[in-house]
Amino acid sequence: MTDTAAPARSFFSAAVTAKSSEYTARDGFWTGWSGEPVTGHDVSEHIEDVSTMLEVRGWVRSFQDEEVQVPEVNDSMKVKELLLAGLRALRSWVAAPGPLTLLYASLEVSRTSSDTDTREVAGRVLDTLVRAYTGSPSAQANVWAEKRGRTWDEVRGLLDAAAEFAREHGPR
Repeated sequence: MTDTAAPARSFFSAAVTAKSSEYTARDGFWTGWSGEPVTGHDVSEHIEDVSTMLEVRGWVRSFQDEEVQVPEVNDSMKVKELLLAGLRALRSWVAAPGPLTLLYASLEVSRTSSDTDTREVAGRVLDTLVRAYTGSPSAQANVWAEKRGRTWDEVRGLLDAAAEFAREHGPR
């Protein structure tokens, strides 16, 4: 297995590319859940949008890294005050523009500028690169990105490599 402190471009070595190309040559790899094919260009754009979103909003390994702020409650509070405090806390937690995990950034991109098919195939590309990189046939990119000690530079390196791979090896 490769050292996790390796430079980001090491994800896209010739050996990783060759191994990944073998995986993606299988029938149906570039087909979404709708049964329709997804182009390499669309997958590349999806992954680049995920990377941009994570650059802007920030990447977090896991949401458990973030502590949710719950308002203090005391016996003198009225029901209306309790409900308003709870709703404000919920709204700030749900709609927070803070950092996202790789998984949630991909989900957000599929809702705003992509689609479920493209997200699914992009996930396969990311998984394939991680599998070729680690040598593990069951590795998953989202879990790999959540590994304790993982850095944003490593995740960004994977996203860059996957976008380039999809552009070069995906169907037109």
